[in-house]
Amino acid sequence: MTQELTGIELEVPSNAELYQVVLDMAQAAKAGNTSGWLAARYSGLPLEDLAYTCTEMLGILIENNAIREGVHPADMWRRLRTDGVDEFG
Repeated sequence: MTQELTGIELEVPSNAELYQVVLDMAQAAKAGNTSGWLAARYSGLPLEDLAYTCTEMLGILIENNAIREGVHPADMWRRLRTDGVDEFG
């Protein structure tokens, strides 16, 4: 994506690299470890790729939670939009 916008050829991180950094960020955030989150965030991977991977993982978690609760994923998305995240998970 970056290359298409800028014309500059950049090394594209692998999905495995992106997922590892996003998992490190999530674990640090959940633990309240700001310095750990910042260390993962500034690991050198492009912010837009990390943001996309974060939202992709969030979508997976939301739909898996819906299935676990026996709810259609579309209903879970609707419930989250209506009720917010306080009752999620």
